[in-house]
Amino acid sequence: MNSFLILFLVFKEVDEMHYLVIDLEMCMVPARTRSRNYRYSNEIIQMGAVLLDEEYETIATLRQYIHPEYGVIDDSIAKLTGITNHQVKNAPLLKEGLTHFLDWIGDREYKVIAWSNSDFHQFLHEIKSKKLMGDERIDSFMAPDRWIDYQAVFKERFDLAHIISLKEALICCDLETEGRLHDGLDDAINTARIVSLLENDPEFDIIRGYIDDN
Repeated sequence: MNSFLILFLVFKEVDEMHYLVIDLEMCMVPARTRSRNYRYSNEIIQMGAVLLDEEYETIATLRQYIHPEYGVIDDSIAKLTGITNHQVKNAPLLKEGLTHFLDWIGDREYKVIAWSNSDFHQFLHEIKSKKLMGDERIDSFMAPDRWIDYQAVFKERFDLAHIISLKEALICCDLETEGRLHDGLDDAINTARIVSLLENDPEFDIIRGYIDDN
């Protein structure tokens, strides 16, 4: 392969639109440890991400643990997510974790897709509280017009009466759950499967009997 073709392929990947499907897992912040600096009840302990190309094909995945500064992984969170205090003990703080995350994305053009808007707001709360605003790449990542709430997209596309969970959406799409629910990467992978299915098949319809029965 000659150098011109290599450069063409590199620039093509950078210029084309990518889709970053993300999912966060969080622990609880006890009321006694909340303060003026951090008043929220949750804190990020894991970021999962799937990078899709412009044809919604997976090209990379990432699982990043984050060390919480205020929160605690109690038994209920450990049971729900499978994440333990040992796994996050030596993990980076949010600033370093986000830096690694954004380095992984690189110079690609991208949109961020999440199942609901809760992850956007969790990022926003923590980034503001931990004084991470002002970093050009973080500010760009958090631009509201970059983010897509695919739970709302799903509801609107299929004219549902209410939003549904990721687990319910997988059932409606006749997709088996891959991995473990409430693992950041596995949830991102399952969300990406729904995105790829729907975006590549405009005629696709869900199993509506499940929605009608629930």
